[in-house]
Amino acid sequence: MCEFVSEEKISNFFIKTGYRSRPDIRYFDDNLIETEGIIHQPEVYDFARYLGHKLNCKYIIDVGCGQGNKLVKLYPDFHIIGIDYGKNIKYCKTKYDFGRWIECDLEQNKNLLIEKEILESSLVICSDTIEHLLNPTNLLVILKNLLEYASLCLISTPERDLVRGKDDFGPPQNLHHIREWNITEFEELLRFFGLNLEFIGLTVNNNKNYEKKTILAVIEKNLQNNLSNEKTKTPTKFEVVAIMTCYNEEDILIPSINHLLVQGIGVYLIDNWSTDNSYNIAKSLEGKLVGIERFPKEGPSEFYEWKKILERVEQVSSELKADWIIHHDVDEVRQSPWPNRNLRDSIYLVDRCGFNAIDHTLIAFPPTEENFVSGSDFETFFRYFEFGKNPGHFMQIKAWKNFGQSISLANSGGHSVEFDVRRVYPYKFLLKHYPIRTQKQGEKKVFIERKNRCNLEERTMGWHTHYDNIMEGHSFLQNSQNLILFDTSDFHTRYLVERLSGIGIIRENHS
Repeated sequence: MCEFVSEEKISNFFIKTGYRSRPDIRYFDDNLIETEGIIHQPEVYDFARYLGHKLNCKYIIDVGCGQGNKLVKLYPDFHIIGIDYGKNIKYCKTKYDFGRWIECDLEQNKNLLIEKEILESSLVICSDTIEHLLNPTNLLVILKNLLEYASLCLISTPERDLVRGKDDFGPPQNLHHIREWNITEFEELLRFFGLNLEFIGLTVNNNKNYEKKTILAVIEKNLQNNLSNEKTKTPTKFEVVAIMTCYNEEDILIPSINHLLVQGIGVYLIDNWSTDNSYNIAKSLEGKLVGIERFPKEGPSEFYEWKKILERVEQVSSELKADWIIHHDVDEVRQSPWPNRNLRDSIYLVDRCGFNAIDHTLIAFPPTEENFVSGSDFETFFRYFEFGKNPGHFMQIKAWKNFGQSISLANSGGHSVEFDVRRVYPYKFLLKHYPIRTQKQGEKKVFIERKNRCNLEERTMGWHTHYDNIMEGHSFLQNSQNLILFDTSDFHTRYLVERLSGIGIIRENHS
């Protein structure tokens, strides 16, 4: 179990933080009942629900639960354990007939005893708590002790620079806050205490203005118990192959393939009898590809037979000897949730953690100007995006471990690979989508290649409806002011919850 870190050793972490000279204020003196209609840090608990289900947790442990109102919506999906002190915990015991309510002074009592069997099936939340403490040392020790066995912990706190400005080091404006950190300081603090920080970024303050001014850290089980942070190098023999489907994508085919090759991913190309130069371009790269074919073998079909193409992808996946397979279109770019880890190494990490499928958060990059050069790097050129908000965009389970099982893609229209004992990794990867690049290409794709070749049987299944509202004369160019600039230095931090889970996308225009 962890021991206290001396005040002398942690003093450097508190030099720049706001420190209130009122030792009589204690975290349990705060009245934590939400202002009517306003929920603070609403997505922390939504994120906890999402991760708890993905990790098959049975318990939610809320350290610093306040008066427990945010835990109500997590019950009965999970057994609830709330931990706090004074009037907060008394209120919970009186108000709620569910849950286990434990009284603990988070500044004095480091011996928080919860059974190992419970911890092993638990997710821990510590939201809006650490900033209320005179000395956060004890709380961090408690959290690390819990993470000897618990799956992970979500901890949130205000981001001082965003709330108060970068030059304000004085006492927090909130009278109940003792100290506040910026995201750099908070990450340093967590790492200093040996907490296994997996992700850190921002989440919304409340459900009124949705400002991203709150730090959210995802802390996994202690390092010695967690495979995801092993420094094991990906074995040379570990093979990932993207089965890439193609129809008239000559303008982006080479950079799309090259992106995968650079990421350590092999490519098997299925060309659906393109009428442009796509197949010849692919043939010129034949030595770099795992395989290439035209489908159907007998020649081009009159209609766009998406179901048959997906069934061919299923068949090819069963014939390949690769460890993992990705169902991949030419107009897609995939990224790991870890900015400094490539796709192949990230998939190996998922495999090592015992999961066998990967979901994705989809973001779409429409054209905002009419000067894309065919064959150039489309990922660099298109800089503005929007989150995919159609129902199908929230189901993108398109990468899976290939262990000889029978899989189905066609049943879901290619949105979700299905097989027995599927275990989807809790953190989504990123899928960047570039279906339209220019006005001319957009008109050709929608009106000639899709609508004119639509398979009516597949239409009755609810497929191929996403272009229904696009009529002749439609402008495919969008105003960049209505989109979000993809800033590689900011995206992973600002959109932490959205990219890892999809939570919050439906209200993203507010922030």
